Order: sequence, then C-alpha cells, then structure tokens
Amino acid sequence: MQGHVLYNIVPKMTDTTNKKERAHEETAKPELELTESVVANDNNNDDDDEVLENKMENQDEPTHVTTNLLHSINVVEAHKHKDYGGAKGHDEDEQAKKVKQKRQRFHVDHLKDLFENEMDAGYVPYNETNAEVVKRFCSKMHEDDQPFYIVNLSHFARQYYQWIHYLARVKPFFAVKSNPSAFIIKILGHIGAGFDCASVDELDLVLSTCSNIDCGKRIIYAHPCKPISHMKYFRDKGVEMTVVDNEDELHKLKEHWPNAKVLVRLKTNDSHSKSPFSTKFGANECEIRRLLTLAKQLDIHLVGCSFHVGSRCYDINVYKEALEFARKIFDIVHDEEYGFQFSIIDIGGGFTGHNWDKPSFPEVAQSIHEMINKLFPEKKGYQLMAEPGRYFSSGDTILVCSIIARRLHNKEYSSKEEISEAQKEKTKEKALIESAENIYYINDGIYGTFNAIVFDHKVFIVHYLTKSNDKQIPEQYKSVIFGPTCDSIDCIAHSIDLPLLNVGDRLWFPDVGSYTNASASSFNGFKTKKYFFIWRN
Repeated sequence: MQGHVLYNIVPKMTDTTNKKERAHEETAKPELELTESVVANDNNNDDDDEVLENKMENQDEPTHVTTNLLHSINVVEAHKHKDYGGAKGHDEDEQAKKVKQKRQRFHVDHLKDLFENEMDAGYVPYNETNAEVVKRFCSKMHEDDQPFYIVNLSHFARQYYQWIHYLARVKPFFAVKSNPSAFIIKILGHIGAGFDCASVDELDLVLSTCSNIDCGKRIIYAHPCKPISHMKYFRDKGVEMTVVDNEDELHKLKEHWPNAKVLVRLKTNDSHSKSPFSTKFGANECEIRRLLTLAKQLDIHLVGCSFHVGSRCYDINVYKEALEFARKIFDIVHDEEYGFQFSIIDIGGGFTGHNWDKPSFPEVAQSIHEMINKLFPEKKGYQLMAEPGRYFSSGDTILVCSIIARRLHNKEYSSKEEISEAQKEKTKEKALIESAENIYYINDGIYGTFNAIVFDHKVFIVHYLTKSNDKQIPEQYKSVIFGPTCDSIDCIAHSIDLPLLNVGDRLWFPDVGSYTNASASSFNGFKTKKYFFIWRN
C-alpha cells in the first residue's frame, strides 16, 4: 500500500516548542512509501455489530488481550479490521443504517468556526479511516522523528451531545483530571458543560481557558479531602459547591468556607470497576448520620449527596444500588428532621467512552434515566449532575511514535547463566525479553503516555507503518518494545508479534486520551509535546 497524497485536509499543528511550524498546505506529496498494517494475534473473538459500530465512531476496537504479561498490548487482526472511520467498505445493511441514524443525531458542523479558526483544526471527512489520517501526518512529518498526538476535537462535542440526548436531566461536569488539556476544556466550556476540579491548578486551567465562566454554577470542587489553602482559593474564585465524607472536613468548612453548598459523599459498591475508590473516599450510613448531626450543629449548608461507583464501571446494577442508597439518605434527612433541604444528587463518574463497551453508554444511561425518574422525579425539583472524565477524553486521540533504534537477533545477546527455582518467578519478564527475536526502542514510554499501563490498568492497541511497499503478509517475530529512557523498567511490551521493522518506521496507538498525558512526566528529558488537531462531521 503506497502513501497517500494529502487531500481533503489541511493538517495543522500545535507545537509547544515552536509555533512557527504550523502548516497550511492543501496538498503535499509524501517522500515515504508507507505500508500500514496492524499487529496480528491468534486469539480472534469478533463481534460484527460491535466492530461496525466502532468503525462508525472512528475508533479502534480492542479485540485481543494478552493477559499473562506484566506489560501487554492489545492487538487487532490484520484482515478483519480495516479501521474504517465510517461505513466505507461495509454493505449498507440494516445494522449499518441503524448505527448511522444513531450517530446522525450528534452533528457538530455548527462548531466549524471554533474548530478551524480558533483551534487550528483541519477537516477530515467522516468516512476517512484513522489509518489514512495517520499516514498523511507521517508523510508530513517524514523528516521529523518526534512523537506526536492526533486529536479529533469533534469527538468531545459529540460526546457532550450524546450525553444530553440520553441523560437530559443530568448536567455533566467534566473531570479535568482525566485529561487537563486546554483544548478539551475550551470545547466543553463553549457548548455548556461544567467542570469537576480537584486542585488549584485544575481550577486555574479552567479559568484561564473559559474566562467568563460562572464558577458558582459550572464548577464543583469535588475532592472530599482538601488542603485549606485550596479551599480558600476556590471560595475566593466564586466556586460554591464541594463535597465531604468526614467530620474534620466539616470543621474546616465552618472556619474557612462557611457559605459553601456541601454534598455528602456516599460509599458505594465499586467491586465491578477497574479502579475502585470506596476504600479511600465515601461514608457509610452510620458515618453519614454523624456528619448530618455535626453539620447541623456547625450550621453547614448541606444540599445533597454525591457518589462515585469507580472508574470504568461495567455493572449497571451498581448505579441502581448507589441511587437507592442516595434516596435512603434523602429520606433520613427529611424524616428525622435534620433541617436540611436536600435537592442535589451528583452521580459521579465511572462512565466508559467507547461504543464497544458492554454495557454501552446508551444502555447505562437508559437504566440511570429510569432510576432517577423513579427515585428523584423531576416535578419535585431535584437537580442531578455527574462527573464524567474518561467518557469525554478517552476516544479519538492517537499517539504516533517512531522506532528510534532496534536490536535484531536478540537471543544472541541473551544470558546463558543458570538460575535457581527461587529466581525463576522474579526473572519472568527478563526471560520474555531474552527469548524475543527483536527489540525496538520508540520515543514515548512508561514515563510518558504509556504510564497508563501502570496507573490506569490500560492495555494499548498497536498499529505499524513501514517504509516497505511489500503487500505480502510479513513474517511475525516475538518482539519487545522499550521506551526511550535509560531506565530498564521503561518497557511497553515484553512479548508481542511484530514483523521485521526498521529505524524510522512508525507505531501508532489509538485511544490514548484519558489518564495518559495527565500523569506523564518528562523523565530523562523525553515528553510528547506535539499535537495535530482535526475535526470530523
């Protein structure tokens, strides 16, 4: 497959180190011939409906998981996944029509001026594949081996419109921690979302990006355990709402933020979530009764409840249980005459951001919608809010890396020394590396974007672009992928099937938007700083 001439898109670049590099070319002939493929794996478990819906959303479905490795990567099967951004290449069957009709509810063409004139984004037709987009930018960057992100700005707006379509009663407050990037905040602020801030720096980012925001209505300080200095700062900036789950926090509020509107954070069953929070935050019923009594004594303005079912919750029933618990607390407050007028329910986060997730967001939203209408009827004036983070930030961000070095025939370098039984378990990762045929070094790693492997339990999908023009399916070799730093722990994959790749070939990874750059460091002087922005409709 040959590289494509740039067309239908004006690739525009935001580089934090050199803004003069922005390009405005209508077409540019690539000097590299790029062959695109994806890493193959023998474990195939496709669901055609999920794949089709995924392609309609311009995202990449993780279909295979290597679970026996410390640092593993999802891989997709080369012949069954063409990475279509739209329905291109698929028969227009009834399922395709249904998916297309569903997505047509969330057009974003009215934001064209924001995307193109204010944010320097180039337009990409909806049926363009991610693979084609990556090839264009790689052709554009053929003399530059820096890693870079490609961000589809329209994804954030489309997620917002999907949210208000399915959960019209629940106002979303974007959890800034999931991706503290100004471009997400700018778009969500422009179209009406609120923001969940957990620190002074996050608040300052929102205020600097959305200069006219009403802090009292559109920002919540949703951290249950707050430094006093941060508490004062939020207060002075006009933020009105926060949360508590312990008695000391009530005393701090009484002294430093007596006029705050306060939600009581409930402890939930988050055993079905990838990242549970209940061991760290949340109060049970007994503790809540003590908080209600103390808040009444201190004259704290309690206004409702909040909860969080944990990040990436895959059990709809957990939301049901949490909402029923919140209803019970509302009834306790009313029946036992604490003197508070509870009216606000914050259902937190935990929402996934992909169409292939099961249950899907529409399914989760329908269940929540039915429960809130039953437990907190709209006619009684209840206000509902949520703190989705990953839901907005996870999809439609692509990381493109270069192979900066390699070591072939790695087994020849391997140690032949005998090891004891006690050492065998400790050296499992070392054995995997030493048994690999080839080792590749790329220019992002565990200290950068791939920190999500360690901190967020994330398994990445990898695609590759080569300079070869060979259309034959290449032979696969057990390979290792290391990051760029001098630390040996900087290993992205200990054992993965890859063809023979060269220095300068590209690896690209979709779905890198949430909890990646948010917790990345610049250890050893390496950090991905370059962004390209696109938008689709």
